[in-house]
Amino acid sequence: MGLVSIVGSLVFVGLEVRQNSVATRASANATVADAFRELNLTLASSPALASAMAVSFDDPEKMSAEERVQVLGLWRALFHTWSNGHRQWANETLDEVLYQSIVSEISTYKGNKDRRSQAMQWAWESERFVFNSEFQLFVDEIIGAGAAAN
Repeated sequence: MGLVSIVGSLVFVGLEVRQNSVATRASANATVADAFRELNLTLASSPALASAMAVSFDDPEKMSAEERVQVLGLWRALFHTWSNGHRQWANETLDEVLYQSIVSEISTYKGNKDRRSQAMQWAWESERFVFNSEFQLFVDEIIGAGAAAN
């Protein structure tokens, strides 16, 4: 009878651990997805920020100090979202599909000479110091800025 109790307890613990892993993964995925949604809502609901972004796409040097704060704040929020996704991936709590969408998004900025890519490169050069070296290397590797950033 004792052996049956032990086996039953181990099965129960195994199920609890699995259920906890699923819940942790779901929470991490929701957190990253919510961050992307909030960024998009912020940009869509702020005419001043949208205008500042448009100026930054033309020439970041033409932005006023206030516009620069707004634009770099938005980019930093995006970089933090990417960083969080990267950390969750390293911790094995982020789904492959969501992680690949982050890699794909960062990749859109690789070596492009379009205005949006140039604005992202400008913002990354300005804000990359905030992030840990592992994440810096991750982004630099994807966008091809490794040699220039070091």
